[in-house]
Amino acid sequence: MAQPERRKKIRAQTVITTHLNPDFDAVASMVAAAKLYPGAVMLFPGGQGRNIRSFFVQSLIYLFDVARPRELEYEHVERLVVVDTRQRDRLGAAEPCLNNPDLDVHVYDHHPDGPEDLKGSLQVVDQVGANVTLLIEILLAKNLTVSPQEATMLALGLYEDTGGFTFSSTTPRDMKAGAALLDWGADLSVVTQFTSRELTAEQLSLLNELILCAETREARGRNLVISMASRETHIEDVAVLAHKMMDILSADLLFVLVEMENMVQLVARSRLRDVDVGEIASAMGGGGHSFASAAAVRGKSLNEVRRQLETLLSEALGKLYSAGSIMAKPPISIPEDRSIADAMNMLVNYNLNVLLAENSAGQTCGIITDHNVNKAIYHGLEKYKVSQFMLTEFQTLPEDGAFSDVKRIIVDQGQRILPVTDASGSVTLGVITRTDLLRLMTSDVRGGPEEASRRGSSSIPYERNLLGIMEERLPGPILKLLRRLGDLAGEQELTLYLVGGTVRDLIMLKPVGDLDLSVGGDMKLLLQAIEQNMDCQKIKRHDRFKTATVVLADGCRLDLSNARVEYYERPGALPVVSQASIQLDLQRRDFTINALAISLNAEDFGRLFDYYRGFQDIKENMIRVLHSLSIIEDPTRAFRAARFAARLNFKISKMTQGLIDSAVRGGFLKKIKLRRILTELRHIFDENEVVQALEILDGLGLLPSIHPSIKLTPHLKELLRHVAKVRDWFALTTFGSDQTPVWLVFFLVLTENVPQPELEKLVAHLDANEKEAKILAAERSRLNWLLTRYKRKIGTPEPKPSEIDRLLSPLSWPAILYLMAKSDGEILDRAGAAYLAIYRRVTPICGGDDLLAMGVPRGPSLQKALSALREAKLDGEVPAVDDEKAFVRDYLAREAQAEQETKKIEEVAKIETVAKLEEAKKAEKTKKAEKVEKVEKAEEVEKVAKAEEVEKSKKIEKGKKN
Repeated sequence: MAQPERRKKIRAQTVITTHLNPDFDAVASMVAAAKLYPGAVMLFPGGQGRNIRSFFVQSLIYLFDVARPRELEYEHVERLVVVDTRQRDRLGAAEPCLNNPDLDVHVYDHHPDGPEDLKGSLQVVDQVGANVTLLIEILLAKNLTVSPQEATMLALGLYEDTGGFTFSSTTPRDMKAGAALLDWGADLSVVTQFTSRELTAEQLSLLNELILCAETREARGRNLVISMASRETHIEDVAVLAHKMMDILSADLLFVLVEMENMVQLVARSRLRDVDVGEIASAMGGGGHSFASAAAVRGKSLNEVRRQLETLLSEALGKLYSAGSIMAKPPISIPEDRSIADAMNMLVNYNLNVLLAENSAGQTCGIITDHNVNKAIYHGLEKYKVSQFMLTEFQTLPEDGAFSDVKRIIVDQGQRILPVTDASGSVTLGVITRTDLLRLMTSDVRGGPEEASRRGSSSIPYERNLLGIMEERLPGPILKLLRRLGDLAGEQELTLYLVGGTVRDLIMLKPVGDLDLSVGGDMKLLLQAIEQNMDCQKIKRHDRFKTATVVLADGCRLDLSNARVEYYERPGALPVVSQASIQLDLQRRDFTINALAISLNAEDFGRLFDYYRGFQDIKENMIRVLHSLSIIEDPTRAFRAARFAARLNFKISKMTQGLIDSAVRGGFLKKIKLRRILTELRHIFDENEVVQALEILDGLGLLPSIHPSIKLTPHLKELLRHVAKVRDWFALTTFGSDQTPVWLVFFLVLTENVPQPELEKLVAHLDANEKEAKILAAERSRLNWLLTRYKRKIGTPEPKPSEIDRLLSPLSWPAILYLMAKSDGEILDRAGAAYLAIYRRVTPICGGDDLLAMGVPRGPSLQKALSALREAKLDGEVPAVDDEKAFVRDYLAREAQAEQETKKIEEVAKIETVAKLEEAKKAEKTKKAEKVEKVEKAEEVEKVAKAEEVEKSKKIEKGKKN
């Protein structure tokens, strides 16, 4: 039988190696390093993964000079190139090289610094998504290229360690490295094949066991999961299983321990910035990032490793406390039928900021805070009972309640005081305040409650850390921008927070648009720093409102405001603004889900400040005001509640609904200007879920505050839904930039039953420009008449496009959308859609110059010819340019013929006119002659009569003489 051929010993001056159980990134880094160190030998320290082995066996092993540990002559190694690690104890078979005191070590690593990191004469260390990115950048800088096969190998490492560029650790540098690999011919089909995460039967079995055996608990308010399992054989890619478990179990911290062969494999994952699992893994002989790490522990049993882990966790997280061990007793309460003035006296006398309220049976029935008491007294309501202003939605805990539940209620849900009861829940034994919890959470974790109380508390509570979510959800450039802004603020000794709806959308995993920022301190200093250190398009300051808008060179918009407090001089008035802390800044917000802030300062970047259970309300899909006077102080918040509830598909809490109802019945909406209500209505019309928001407004009794004639009947709701469909169609169609907002159409439909004079009054209160006001006040008066007319005009099955164009072109497009929404059939719908989308943009190929060249004279004739040509184009009569020219020639011929006929008619008419004039002249002459003859005859008669009269007179005279 032939003996296997023995490989000769390998003598190499330069050796390239990586960590034990290398992944694709480690191997890819070795391949890239081989391009930088020609003639070097690659040495695997041991334990290649399943995908690594499969890949090399199937395709590329022949490309690389790879040495086995037993073949290498370690004493001749002069330079050791270490990639993807700096931990000496993870070098495996390559570690003997370090025994050479003259060894030159070069390091390429992307992991965080560790206290016992290997030092080298050359160190290329930076935190990018994949280690191979560092070497690709060097290859590019040196103008070195790799073959398509080598590029594919490098791409395997890059894609695996960045999750196909989806992991939060991915940087823009990784993306550029990927582009370079594609230029070098990397085969992505191979990358897809070998980076796929399909689980084997063994992995699925292990994953199922780990989930079933997972121990989930709260440790200092954090969701901690520890799971253990044992296997006789080695299981590949335990890290993949841990990644899936994080999502399945919603873990903040995850530790997986798997005993297999001769070791215990630890995989740790963290979404918390203040818990560095890399340090824990390092203490157990492993390493990694702060959010992902691993360790291979040998020589210890599974239970021993578990106990070691528990010790390290205890040091990192501190001890667990029961509610009874940290409560203050006895509790101080006020009867619910006492007055607000009495509550104020108790708060002052006992130096408290919150009180329990009790009923006649001595049971806790509510919570009253100093904020609500002060607000009530400020508005002259000191004689009202505590029961009218106390918070009735609160939670209690039994004496043996866990610390995690204490934190959940006080921190996550923002409850100011937590009653601790006996086992039955009917007797309140003590209370835990926010201050008590702060003292405990900010104290040395190795001390007990007594030690915590002696050391005092921080003025800023730690709520939770959202760095993991930010890294997962925010684009890399945005995250980098926020860090840069935080650094600039820190340099000016300012605090900077991401606030409001931006935080809400981030928590809800929705796309984040413009960035809303709150500045603690002098905002002008930060604006100056931004202007000096960043490329800005525009900075617009609003000193009166303590706000500013910054537009960066890349178009990113920053909305900044000074952390400020607002108070209302009377219900319904606009707030008075003054500078304040972030806590008071959040206190002025409308709803808990918007009263959130994330610190951007370097020392606590990503830390969420949540005083009013906003995070919890987001998780519970709830709209809730911050305090019981919120709606009375600003009744427009009722409209915003409906808008957010419709947009987010949230519910309005029962307490908030009650406060809105009280504001409506108390007439507080009548105390605010109609303009503010209509502004909120406009915002609702700009939302996607308009009808849902209006239904909520109707259910809350708010529509009559707009106008008594507005009633949300089934017919009106159907019209509004039709408007929404038309709006959605309109949004998908490309139009010009000079457009009137679609909200006008909703307004026209909603107010269709409002008399025209009343509508004009409403429009006068709207924040609308001249064009919008004209559409609302002027066009609405004739639209219903036009609707009837257009239905009659477009009543044929196939109206010509030119007919549709003539009928609709005089109207604004909101008016056309209104007609489309109100049409009962589909003909006008189709006609309006065709006009807006097609007909109004139809223009002939031949323009005015072409027609002039063809003989059309300038002036009205040219415009008439263009109109005729356009109508022919609309009706499909002139599809091509030759057809248009032929049409123009025919048009000119027709016009010429018509002109000749007109001239003939004019000549005939002229002759006829002349003849008629001659006849008229003759008739006139005859009339004159007859008149003259009559006059002459009359004169002759008169002459004869006078002669006779004279003769008669003479006879009479003669007779008298005789």
